[in-house]
Amino acid sequence: MKVRIGVIGPADSVNQIMTVAKEFSDTSIVPFTYESLEKIDEILKNNKNQFDQWFFSGIMNFSYAMEHTLLSMDHAIYPDMNGSAFLGTLLEAQLNEDKVYKKISIDTIENEEIDKLLSFYQLHSMIYNNIPFQGYEHNEKQIAFHEELYEKGKSEVAITFIRSTYIALKEKGIPVYRVMPSYLSIEQSFRLLIQRALSSRYKNAQLAVIGCNVVFNTNEEAMYYSFKMKHKELELRKTLLFLTEKINGSLMQLGDGLFFIFTTRGEIDDQFEVAIFEIMEDVKVQENIQLTISIGFGETVSQAEDHVRLGFHQLETEKSTSIIIVDEDQSITKKNADNETIAFKTMELDEEWQEKIRHSGVSPSIVSKIRAYSRKYNRYEFTASDVARWLKSTERNGRRIVSLLEKAAITEQCGEVQSNVRGRPKKVFRFCALK
Repeated sequence: MKVRIGVIGPADSVNQIMTVAKEFSDTSIVPFTYESLEKIDEILKNNKNQFDQWFFSGIMNFSYAMEHTLLSMDHAIYPDMNGSAFLGTLLEAQLNEDKVYKKISIDTIENEEIDKLLSFYQLHSMIYNNIPFQGYEHNEKQIAFHEELYEKGKSEVAITFIRSTYIALKEKGIPVYRVMPSYLSIEQSFRLLIQRALSSRYKNAQLAVIGCNVVFNTNEEAMYYSFKMKHKELELRKTLLFLTEKINGSLMQLGDGLFFIFTTRGEIDDQFEVAIFEIMEDVKVQENIQLTISIGFGETVSQAEDHVRLGFHQLETEKSTSIIIVDEDQSITKKNADNETIAFKTMELDEEWQEKIRHSGVSPSIVSKIRAYSRKYNRYEFTASDVARWLKSTERNGRRIVSLLEKAAITEQCGEVQSNVRGRPKKVFRFCALK
C-alpha cells in the first residue's frame, strides 16, 4: 500500500511543491489549496485520517495547525526555508531591479542565522532589520514592521517568508520579494515524510498486550473464592470484552484475576487510555476492585508479554491509579489519571554505573526513574524526601536508597537544607559523573 501524503497551502506554493512531487511516483501525494488559513480546519477534518503525513507549504499554515491542535508534530512538516533561500531571494531582487540593496527588512528567519550568513560571505556593509516569526496571529504586526522601516528610509526592500505579508506590502507599493522553499528543501521534506510514514506503519503493526490484574479489596481471604467475587469478576470480564471490541483485540483470561488483551499498537491511542482510566475508576468505586494495567509492546507475542510483566513489577509500589507502558526497548512510561506522564529506561545506565550498583541493593530501573523525575522537575539537586515522593515510597526507604547510591558513588552530597527550625538539616544530593 502506497504512502499517502497531503500537501496544504496557497495555490502558488502547492503548485511549486507538486512539481517536486513528480519524483516520488511510488507515493500518493494529493494537493489541497485554500485562500484563508481557516480553511485548513475543514481540509483536515474531512481528510485527516486518509493520509499518513501532511506537508505544509510554510511556517504560517504549519503554526496555525499546531496551535489549533489539528495535527500532532510527528504527522506534519514544512520545508526548511533557511538562510540560503533568503540569499537566493535577495539575489533575485537585485538582478530584477538591477540594484545592490544594502538596507533590507526581513521577517521569520532568526537573527543568528542571518548574522552567520553575512559573516561567512563577508557582507558586512549590508544593514538589516529583522522580526522573527511569532505566530500566525501576529501577521499585521509583521506587515507594519516592514512598512514603517520603508517609510523611514531604513529599508530599501522587504524580504518576507509569508504570502499574506507579501500581498499586503505589494498592495502598499513597497518593494517586496517572497522567499520560496528550494527544490532541494522540498525534496528532503518529502523523503523525511515518507520515512516517517513507513516507520509509523511498522510501529503501528507491532504487537501489543494489555495486561489487566484484578485485586479484590477485601480483608477476608476466603471471600476471594466466593461466588460474590466470581460474579464481580464476570462483570469485569464483560467490561473488558467491550474494551477489547473497541480495539479489535482478543481477550484471554490466564488465571484468577489476570486478563490479557492482544491487539496491535496502532489500535491504542489517547482515547483508549482515557477509557482505561474511566474503567479503573468505575470498578474501584462500584465493585471495590483495584485494577492494575500494564501495556507491553514487542515484535513478538512473547516479548510483549514479558514487557507486560515488567510493567506489573513497576506497579507493585504504586498507590495511585496509574498505567505502565513498556516499549520494545524496555523504555517505560507511567501515566496517571491526572494526565501526568513520566518516562524512563530500565537499560539507560552505562556499564560503569551498572557495575557500581550491581551489589548495592538498588535496581537500575530505580536509578533510571529517579533520574527521569529529576530531569522532569529540573531538580538536579534533591533530598531523600524528594526520592521518597517520586517513588511513592516512605521517607525511610527514600533515605535508604540515597544512602546506598552515595556508597556506590552514583550520587554525592552537595549541601544541606534546613527542614524546620528545630529539626536536623536534610542532606542534599546530586548525581555525579552523569554520562
